[in-house]
Amino acid sequence: MTIKLEYLEREQKGRITASPELDQSVWARITGLASRVQPDIPISGRIVELDWSALLSMVARLADMRKPFGFRIEYSEAAREQLRRFREEYVALRERHPLPNLSEQTVQEQLALLGFGRELKDHQRRDVVLMAAQRNGANFSVPGAGKTTVALAVNLLTNKDAHLLVVAPKNAFAAWDDVIAESLTRPEADTTTFVRLEEGIDGVRDALRREPQRAIISYDQLIRVPEPIADFMRSHRVHLIVDESHKMKAGGYSQRGAALLSIAHLPIRRDILSGTPMPNALLDIVPQVDFLWPGQGLGRQIATADNPAQILRPLYVRTRKSELALPPVVKQHHPVAMSDPQLAFYSLVRDAILQRLAGVSANANIDLSAARTAVVRLLQISSNPILAVRAMTSQQLDNFLHNDDTLEAIFTRIVTERDSPKLLAAVSLAREILANDQTARVVMWSMFKENVERLTGLLSEFGATYIHGDIPVGDPHNPNTREGRIRAFHSENLKCRVLVANPAACAEGISLHRVCHHAIYVDRSYNAAHFLQSVDRIHRLGLSPETLTYVHVMESVAPGVVGAIDYSVRRRLIDKLNMMATALEDIDLRQLALDEQEGDEPIDYDITLDDIVDLISELSGTAPEPGEELV
Repeated sequence: MTIKLEYLEREQKGRITASPELDQSVWARITGLASRVQPDIPISGRIVELDWSALLSMVARLADMRKPFGFRIEYSEAAREQLRRFREEYVALRERHPLPNLSEQTVQEQLALLGFGRELKDHQRRDVVLMAAQRNGANFSVPGAGKTTVALAVNLLTNKDAHLLVVAPKNAFAAWDDVIAESLTRPEADTTTFVRLEEGIDGVRDALRREPQRAIISYDQLIRVPEPIADFMRSHRVHLIVDESHKMKAGGYSQRGAALLSIAHLPIRRDILSGTPMPNALLDIVPQVDFLWPGQGLGRQIATADNPAQILRPLYVRTRKSELALPPVVKQHHPVAMSDPQLAFYSLVRDAILQRLAGVSANANIDLSAARTAVVRLLQISSNPILAVRAMTSQQLDNFLHNDDTLEAIFTRIVTERDSPKLLAAVSLAREILANDQTARVVMWSMFKENVERLTGLLSEFGATYIHGDIPVGDPHNPNTREGRIRAFHSENLKCRVLVANPAACAEGISLHRVCHHAIYVDRSYNAAHFLQSVDRIHRLGLSPETLTYVHVMESVAPGVVGAIDYSVRRRLIDKLNMMATALEDIDLRQLALDEQEGDEPIDYDITLDDIVDLISELSGTAPEPGEELV
């Protein structure tokens, strides 16, 4: 009695085939195991196919079953080769092997021999040595600590002759170009720049045929062209770096996660970089770890462990904020009372949401997509209600409110009012900051595109410019590109003193700290990564010791019987910061969570069920008072 394991190279899948004489009850056990590691897999008679990483996670269990159930395992040649690599990684995971003659004292000298001319900071030397000692590495250092610099150094020390492929958000491409220009400064350096893999499958194939030494591809492009990327990795030695790796946090339930997990076994080395590896929940880290060490079962161990930090600890390096010796952040919460029509509209939608989401707290079955839409609508009204009026009257997105005389009167008042008290308070605060310091600049954050553009218009006397998802990446000398607008904001002539941005489009890949020390949050979402990373645009390595960073958070307040969604957002951010602080053993994140509690009471896929449950407790008046929720 035998089962045969095969590696299907083109499909990047594994196949298990049972011989005719294998007892049906044994086959049922094997297919049951396969279904547990990858639900809904196709089973055809005595053949089952599943993702190769899923099959790898079964190998040890299958080996244990051989003797008690009396069968043998045969392997195809391709499967045998992949399993050899898998066993090597199994050993490497449990044993660090420092590179010869490499230490924190010698790393700069070793890198200089490779043309690396940048002087590393103490924490960067430590992180390079630790990552180079691992077969695959994770760098979860805070934004601004130099993760790209460390990653390039690790690449040079471990795999300088391999092809380097970086997967990153498109808005981070410039940072990878910069790290080559700023680090490889010695005459002997290989200053090959990154080839951008773009223009669809034909463009990517053409670029890869030229065998670029260094290449970079966006997440969105990767999910459209997985085949040529996999082909290139099968035929070349590739070091794969995934930047902002939390973007694959949904794993196989998202196109990004599925694409990356499917090719995880192909590169000779994998590194992941993220300052916020678990922005919403501990489970966010599971796909990232499974990508880093496919088939090793670490993700499952972390998800079920009483002490996940103990399992995570040897897998990553992290430079904390306190290690950067930065001056502190001064945070202020600004409560803003809603206008009468805004509060009336908010209350109506709040009542409708409570009716729609009745039973959520009891974990009843709900339409989570519809629930998220409802929560975003309430966030819109809390920020600037005219956004919700426009959406509801032109797109008819909601089915829980119907036009009537009362609602029409409220809508008319809101349209007449146009700008919410919160929006106007944010503008007033920006003007005060800019008037008090003629060299000051301000960055303003809002989730909503219409707010971003409206705030820019209201502050046009300061040369305000904006960035959201519709602004293309491009030439820094073109004022209509993302880079052009950032360049204008940095200009010494101070013609542009305000940058208004959407965190989803601008919270990664840029540095503003050399010219800007004031951030105003017109609104915030439940996405902790957006908040942490946007703060770090102006609070990062390179600040002078005497420079203070000011973070202002505008929060709409409502009567206690109504409940304020901004307070729910803050409470959930506290929970998420504390969760990440515990998992990453980072007391600085704990302090940031405590800072969030100091204020007065006051979008999308990242709205979790727990966020919605918390919001319901806020709207129904059962949420804890400020200061009670966490110590």
